[in-house]
Parts: sequence; C-alpha cells; structure tokens
Amino acid sequence: MFSQILSLTSVPDRLQAKARAHHFRDALQITLDTPSLTPSQLQYRIFNTMPGWVTHLMRLRNKLVAVFGFSVGQNNMVPTSDELHVGDKAGFLSVCEKYPEEIISCAEDRHMAFFLSVKKQHNTVIVSTLVNPKTLTGRIYLNAILPFHYVIARSVIHNAKMAGRL
Repeated sequence: MFSQILSLTSVPDRLQAKARAHHFRDALQITLDTPSLTPSQLQYRIFNTMPGWVTHLMRLRNKLVAVFGFSVGQNNMVPTSDELHVGDKAGFLSVCEKYPEEIISCAEDRHMAFFLSVKKQHNTVIVSTLVNPKTLTGRIYLNAILPFHYVIARSVIHNAKMAGRL
C-alpha cells in the first residue's frame, strides 16, 4: 500500500542536531508530481486533509494522555495557511524554523519535545519526525504509540499523494 513511500535511514535535514538521548527519529520520502511547491505548501497539502480515522484517534489520544500531564491542544496538525511563517500554528504544532528548502514545526510539554520537518529535495519531499522524551512517562508513551505512528504517518502522506496534492 505504501510502496511509493521510501523510509530513509540517513536524513539530510536540520532535525538531527536536535536529537537527545532516547530519541525516536524517522523520515519518509515521496516523489512529487508538483515539484514547484514550497516546503510550506507541502506541509499544508500533506496535513490539511487528515483521514477521519486519524482525527478520531487523535481525539482519543488527547483524552487518554491528558490524565498523565501531556499537552493536549488541537486534534490535528492542520496548518492555518499554505504559506507558514515562524510562529504560525499548524494544528498543535508551531512553526519554529523556516528555510528555503525546509520548514520545521514543534511542540513541547513536560514529557517530550516533538519536531516535524518538511524538506523539499529536488523533486521529492522528505517528512521527518523527531521525538525527544524527557521523562519515563514520555518514553513509555512514545513506545506505546510507535505502531500507530508508523501507519498514520504513511497513510497521511499516501493520501496526499493519491489525492493529487503533491
């Protein structure tokens, strides 16, 4: 189902410098049908239409983890616009860095720091995730959600590609 999505082991983005002990890191790459899109436009096109089942899982996640002191904002990662700037919101994330070829969004609470990079590289986009757990609770949570992350991340990118948004 996700044959067009390549999982990278070496990631050419700015997130690696933010990695701390016990971190989780992944990166997914897909070829663009519209290589003229900016990283900001790509982030918008990937995350502005989340599958309904993902939104329901995010709502459930927020209800469950609020009890343990995790930040629970919006149930999504939908950007406010297709031209994002540092400080703009993208669902529960905030844009923290922006470069001509890459946009980085982040969210942080007492248990973990989460980073998302959307990097345009030639005729591809690389969507990278970095999670730095800060506490034992953060590490337990991270390990519990990894199977979901694997499917959700690929589904969201796959859906954007199949819908012609990339």
